[in-house]
Amino acid sequence: MDSFQPAVIAPQPYLPDYGPWNSLADTSVHDLLEAASLWLLERGDQIDASLGIVVSGTLAVERELSDGRRVLASLFHEGDLVDLRRTERMRQGALIALKSSEFLHLDETRVDDRAATNPELAKAFIAQLADHFARMQDHATDLASKTPLERMASVLFEFKRWPETTPAERSRDIVRIPISRIDIADYIGVKPETVSRAIRELEREKLIGIPHQDQILLADIPSMRGIANGGRPRRSNGRQNAQG
Repeated sequence: MDSFQPAVIAPQPYLPDYGPWNSLADTSVHDLLEAASLWLLERGDQIDASLGIVVSGTLAVERELSDGRRVLASLFHEGDLVDLRRTERMRQGALIALKSSEFLHLDETRVDDRAATNPELAKAFIAQLADHFARMQDHATDLASKTPLERMASVLFEFKRWPETTPAERSRDIVRIPISRIDIADYIGVKPETVSRAIRELEREKLIGIPHQDQILLADIPSMRGIANGGRPRRSNGRQNAQG
């Protein structure tokens, strides 16, 4: 896939309404936006950028293994800082849009200069990077230690914590599914049919419901948390391979 450098789509870039960006002082907002341009992305666009903020939508780091399998190594949701400068790009993969998205592209040198003299801006960057690192640690544990069904349950709780989930959805234990089932499969390291099979199994056991195509109701949260935490190991006489 060719790299994509979209045109600026707004005369005035803006920040997403999520922390820590919505708590910055005006001077910090000015410092950040002065070094930014807003890009409009469609699903599948490969982004030729290493630094920016997801204003809306979902981005991912995509890698292709030597046998042709596609892997989504990281997900970035609304409000996330994307900083891919510290890993060799060929080893790390490509940054792509998984749906229609807005990406606030940041000029690396200008932002670094401003962060060096603006402690509030530097603190916001550190907080965002630490949060994303913690998510990736949890995700690595899922891939290394859990069965496909356990990974599916775990990723539902991950999606439930995404900031664009509305208060009404949280109060009803509704999980908004932000990406396709194919993308979920590539993120949790299984085949698409394994994702569908896991959802059917959880629904059959009345642990979840599906009120809409892009939503899942967590009908039994304690049981779902038990599965997500490793409570549904493989049977010894029917072990599944790592790819589901």
